[in-house]
Amino acid sequence: MILGMKVRKHDLNNMLKFEPKILEFHFSDSDLKMEIEEKFEHKLIVHCYEYYEKKLLDIASLCETNQIHSQEKTIELIQKAIDKTIALNENFHGIPSLIVHPGGYSLNELSVEEITEMKGKMLDGVSQLDIKNINFLMENMPPYAWFFGGRWISNVFLSSDEMIEYCNKTNLRVCYDLCHSQLYCNKNNIDLSSELEKVCNYVDHFHLSDADGVDGEGLQIGEGSMDFEKIIPILNKFSDKSFAIEVWKGHENKGKGFGEFLESIKKKGLIVN
Repeated sequence: MILGMKVRKHDLNNMLKFEPKILEFHFSDSDLKMEIEEKFEHKLIVHCYEYYEKKLLDIASLCETNQIHSQEKTIELIQKAIDKTIALNENFHGIPSLIVHPGGYSLNELSVEEITEMKGKMLDGVSQLDIKNINFLMENMPPYAWFFGGRWISNVFLSSDEMIEYCNKTNLRVCYDLCHSQLYCNKNNIDLSSELEKVCNYVDHFHLSDADGVDGEGLQIGEGSMDFEKIIPILNKFSDKSFAIEVWKGHENKGKGFGEFLESIKKKGLIVN
C-alpha cells in the first residue's frame, strides 16, 4: 500500500522523515487562510475541518442548532475547503483529494424515518458540490463520536452496504476508516474482515488504527480488538491504494506514535511502498 502521513503545516517536516508519498493535511477552519510556499513531489489529501466557528459541519443536517450548522451552510463550507484544496494543489502532484465526514449526528436516538431523511439529504448535499477538479472522499463514521465534551450518535454512513449504495449512486469512492468500522462492528457483532471484503473495491484511501469497544478509537496495535492477521492480507491485495495512520496524538514528539504504529504494522506483514 502507498504510505500517506497525517500532517499539519507546523509539523510537516517531522513527518517527511517517514518518506510518505502522500501528505494528508488535517484542516481546522483557520487553515482556509494557510499558504504553502514549498513545492512537493507528493500527492495532496486534505481532511476537511469538522468545525467552523465552533459549530459542527453536517451535510446530512435536518436543521440548524446552536451546535450544528444547517445543511445549506455546511455545503458552503465544504465548497470552501474544496476550493482551498485545489488552490494548494499547485504545490503538489496529481489530482488532490478531500476527505469529508458526512455528519448525521444527534444527541438522542432518531427514528428510522429521520435517519432515512438524513441519508437522502447527504446524497442531495453531495450533488450540490462542485467536485469536478477533486477526488471527493466521504469517510465512514463510528457509532459514537465525541463533540463538545459529550458523546453523540452517528446515524449515517456506518455500514459497508451504505457505503456501497452511496458509491453506486454518486459514482464516487470513499475513505474507509478501519478503526471507525471496527467500532461499528463491535456494536453490532459483525466481523470487520467481512465488511472490508465487501467495500474494499470502492475504497480509495484508508485510515488505520486499532479500536476497542464502541468508542475507543485511535489506538496503537494491540491496544484494541482489531484482528490484523485477517485484515492485513486483504489490504495487501491493493498496492495502488493509500493509507494514513490515525493514532491518537501520534504526531507528538516528532511523530513518535505514528512511527511506532508504522513499524508494528509492517512487522505484522503490511506491504508498504
